[in-house]
Amino acid sequence: MRRAAAFACVGLGCAVPTAPQAISQVSVGGDSPLVAMFVRVGSELGVPPEELAAASWVRTRFRLATTSGSEAGESVGLVGIPAAFVPHAASLAGVTEAAIASDPEASLLAAAALIREGDLRALGGDGVATAVTAALARGVDGRDAGGRHIVIAAQPRSSRPGLGQISQSLDYAGATWAAASTSNYGTGARGIGAIDHIVIHDTEGSFASTVNWFQDPAAKVSAHYVVRSSDGHVDQMVAEKNIAWHDKCFNATTIGIEHEGYAAHPELWYTEPMYEASAKLTSFLADKYGIAKEHGPILGHGEAPDCSDHTDPGPGWNWDHYIELVQAGGAGSYLAGDITVDAPASLASGETGTVTVTVANHGTSAWDLDATRVATAEPADRDSALFVDGDWISPSRATSVDAQTPAGATGTFTFSIRGPDVTEPQAFDEAFQLVEEGSAAFGPAFHVALQVTPAGDNYGGPPLAQGGGCSTTNGSAGGLILVALAGLRRRRRRPR
Repeated sequence: MRRAAAFACVGLGCAVPTAPQAISQVSVGGDSPLVAMFVRVGSELGVPPEELAAASWVRTRFRLATTSGSEAGESVGLVGIPAAFVPHAASLAGVTEAAIASDPEASLLAAAALIREGDLRALGGDGVATAVTAALARGVDGRDAGGRHIVIAAQPRSSRPGLGQISQSLDYAGATWAAASTSNYGTGARGIGAIDHIVIHDTEGSFASTVNWFQDPAAKVSAHYVVRSSDGHVDQMVAEKNIAWHDKCFNATTIGIEHEGYAAHPELWYTEPMYEASAKLTSFLADKYGIAKEHGPILGHGEAPDCSDHTDPGPGWNWDHYIELVQAGGAGSYLAGDITVDAPASLASGETGTVTVTVANHGTSAWDLDATRVATAEPADRDSALFVDGDWISPSRATSVDAQTPAGATGTFTFSIRGPDVTEPQAFDEAFQLVEEGSAAFGPAFHVALQVTPAGDNYGGPPLAQGGGCSTTNGSAGGLILVALAGLRRRRRRPR
């Protein structure tokens, strides 16, 4: 294991410079061409751009969707408009149905027209509105199909329509109850000894679409449980004693668990929160019904001895990791080390630079795009003086991991910083730490130490204290202490 140390100079007896509380003014930012579309279409149709962007993230992860024959029904376009609503949406927006499926801007116009006519529930009921509200509250750091960056600023006080009461699950305390239509399952009285397999599915659609589909009497399909990708939320839809219709002719002795996502894009949908929540549920079921916690009795739809041609959850499902989590009761571990920080040594006020942090994943859990983030530390969740509006998720969340990073691999986190407004040279020392959003911070803190000079100032005075976090012209007495930051390597450079 690589070990290195960097030293930050912390001034004694000097004041820490303060900055006005940062507030996100740019609701949707990033370098993706979709950003301008969200802003333009939202502004044109009177729909908040961040709401439109969050709906796209929730429904399709910023991809054009054209899925048919899935258990969640068909969804179309960049915001995953339910197929039944496409003709009406096309009419409202003055675009063709074909354009909704193939042209990003046309699909956004159609989705925004539906939202304007009603509200977010027009895209799939209360479930969509609830998911969009949650996404807006935590913010989003995602990538489009070309890998370009899209940031939706966090809005912790966001309030959107569609939030309703939550009912306790019938059989599992970790789930909420969302009853499937009685037309979509068979009634039974199954108990211990009557259930011998757990079948893992993926939905080939969004969480909300799947729930809605199972509640539609015409669907004639269902599953006992559905797990959401973003946070691992679980809905129970069919009582375990009853026979859900999830696996054609392998239903009588099985329990079916659907997982939000698409088998073709496991890196976007098969998240660690979903793996862990599903594994916790499966572990509970295995204990309850005496099912061995191994791959075999716990199997994929495509492996089941049924009479269907389904292949889900596909080769992207990490069976080794999933079974390990099942055996551990769903508990993964988040550990980080061997941190390298590549950051500017100095900036002028208003000047921006790029910080690149590389970190080794020493835990058992993968780090996911959007979920595993760089957060402010010492103290936690403070607003950073280096915040860049439109690039950061919020003033306390700089970025998320650039790509899904499995256990044992090295992840990269890239974000911009801005030189704070100063009237005299100052040194800033900002502490950060990784956080699994909705869970906990982990790994050692790391620092970005930055010398900031006034804009346009050719400073010719004495050298600034390195990373002191305080004004060198404060006049306070005191020397400097060298503080070792274990397990951290720093490269300092001029801004690019």
